[in-house]
Amino acid sequence: MKIINHKQFRPVDFHNHVSGKNGKLDRENAKSVNEAVAALGIDKACVSCPLNSDSPTPDEFHASNDVVFEAMTFSKRFLGFCFVNPGYARESLAEIERCVVRGGMIGVKLYHQYFICDPALQPVMEYAAELGIPVLMHAGKLTDSGAKFQPRLSNAGHFLKATEMFPQTILVQGHIGGGGDWEWNLRTLEALSRSSKYYLDTSGSVIDAGMIQKTVAILGTERVLFATDMSFEEGVGKVLDAGLSEKQLQKIFSDNYYKILSERRV
Repeated sequence: MKIINHKQFRPVDFHNHVSGKNGKLDRENAKSVNEAVAALGIDKACVSCPLNSDSPTPDEFHASNDVVFEAMTFSKRFLGFCFVNPGYARESLAEIERCVVRGGMIGVKLYHQYFICDPALQPVMEYAAELGIPVLMHAGKLTDSGAKFQPRLSNAGHFLKATEMFPQTILVQGHIGGGGDWEWNLRTLEALSRSSKYYLDTSGSVIDAGMIQKTVAILGTERVLFATDMSFEEGVGKVLDAGLSEKQLQKIFSDNYYKILSERRV
C-alpha cells in the first residue's frame, strides 16, 4: 500500500464524502473514512453529503449539511463542503450563509441537478465568488447506458462555458478518474483560458496508465488537486506512481488547496 509522506506534503484530499440519514451522521462510515485517511498519510479531507435525486428540497439539503456539521465535530481531519440545489436560489444562498459564513465550511458542492453552465446557477456562483470559496461539481463524460441516469452530468465542455459565465468563481471539476472518458475531458480542456479560476481533482477509481501525467501535462500542476472520492488506495497510488517531481507533488497534494483557501473572504 502506497503511503504519502505526511510531514513533507501535508496532503489534503479535496473530494471525499460522509454519509448519514435525516441529518444524523453514520458514525461507522465516518470512522472508516477517518481511519483510511489517517493510514494513508492524508492530513485533511474535504467532505460533503450530496443527494442524487432530481431536485432535493431545501429541507433535504439542510439535513444533508447537518450530517457534514456532525462529521466536522467527529474528526478534526474533516473539512466541510455545503451541498445545495441551485434550483432553490434563495434557500441555497441562505444555506451557504449558514454553513460557510456562520458554520465554517470551506466550499460548495454541487451534484447533477443542473449543468455547471446553467444560468440557474448564477446566484450561487456569484455568492461563492463574493465569499472567495470554491465550487466543486460532480462531473464526467459517460459514454454508455449509465448516462441516462445522469442526464445533466457536467463534462469539460460545460466547464469551459462556466469559466466564461462565472469568471470570478473558483470552479473545481470532480474526479477525472471517475466519470467515463477522461481523455476526451482532457482534450477539451486544452482550450481553457490561462486566466480562469479552474481546477480539476484527481479522484476516482480509474487508474489508467498515464492519467495523472497527461492531466498535469495539459493543465499544469497549478490546476490539479489531489483527491480520492473514497477510492483511497487507488487515489494515492496513481499520484505517487505518476513520475512527478517532489515540487509537482507538493503543489498537487497541498499547495493548490492552500492557494484556494487564501482566496477566502469570510
